[in-house]
Amino acid sequence: TLDFVHENQAIGGYRTLNFLNANTDPTLMRTVLSMHIARQYIAAPKANFVRVVINGENWGVYANAQQFNKEFVADNFGTTKGARWKISQANRGGGGFTYQGDDASRYRATFQIKSKDEPEAWSALIDLAKTLDTTPVESLEAALASRIDIDAYLRFLALDNVMNSADAFYQRVADYSLYRDPDGRFHFVFHDANEMLSMGRAELSPLVGQNDTSKPIIAKVLAVPGLRAKYLGYV
Repeated sequence: TLDFVHENQAIGGYRTLNFLNANTDPTLMRTVLSMHIARQYIAAPKANFVRVVINGENWGVYANAQQFNKEFVADNFGTTKGARWKISQANRGGGGFTYQGDDASRYRATFQIKSKDEPEAWSALIDLAKTLDTTPVESLEAALASRIDIDAYLRFLALDNVMNSADAFYQRVADYSLYRDPDGRFHFVFHDANEMLSMGRAELSPLVGQNDTSKPIIAKVLAVPGLRAKYLGYV
């Protein structure tokens, strides 16, 4: 954290650097390569390599991934406003937008808010879960249009499938970031990409997860014929 001592101190406009140990990735390439690919299609963290030198001692090369903060939002959406959440590895599937009623406390363990904690942000998140739960298939695409950047989400889902992570969204609906822009639409953002391009699996179908009712953000969206066709086109 570059402003730990001096407030507002930054390097190239960034206040935070993430030096990654590339766990399970002996190539050190997966984060940088997969995020370079993803950024051709959606908002995704910048990533590069850094050589870390501390008091003249070389500590080696690290992958460096952009922090999901106001600088990320400004880079990708031209604003610093909006709500941000992190969905951790330990969310037990709740990151799939399973509707759990209208009490925000039921969602807080899964969706860890990183921006100002405002009731309106939680109401919107719960509204999306409820929309997925209660809206008929034939009406869902129209209902989602004002709630999700649906085209970007389909690209996110396609990239997640094609880049075949051992820690994939389609498997766990976890370990990702979520942003709601000032216009009220949600955007899904990759996080922790060290296991991208690493998993060989027997089931290579791009429609894996389409029948998993515990993941409505995948199953309900892919149940809409037009959205499924567009998603397969992106794959």
